[in-house]
Amino acid sequence: MKKLILSFVLFVQLGFAMAKDNKPTMVVQVKNDNVKMFQQAGTSTPILYAISTNDRVEIIRKWNTYWTMVKVNDKVGYVLHSELTYLKEKPEPRAIAKR
Repeated sequence: MKKLILSFVLFVQLGFAMAKDNKPTMVVQVKNDNVKMFQQAGTSTPILYAISTNDRVEIIRKWNTYWTMVKVNDKVGYVLHSELTYLKEKPEPRAIAKR
C-alpha cells in the first residue's frame, strides 16, 4: 500500500513539473528587416531564420549582455539584444469632456 501511495505522489509531482508554464511572454519587434536568428549565441553558428519587422518575436530569456533567446514562428534561437525593440503600448484615446 505504501508503494502505491508513493507512486501516486511521484506521479502527481511529475504532472506538476511537466505542466505548461503560464508565465506571460514579452513580445518585441526587431528594429530592421532581415535580422538573423542564430542557432546558438554567436555569429559563427548556423542561421535559423531571418526575422522581419512584421514577425511576432517572443523573448524566452536574456542569455547574457549581448544575446537574447527568442521564439519566432515556433523556432527558438538567439538574436543580438541590440536588434530588439520593445513594443510601446498604444495610449487609450481620452474621452472629451462635455461642458
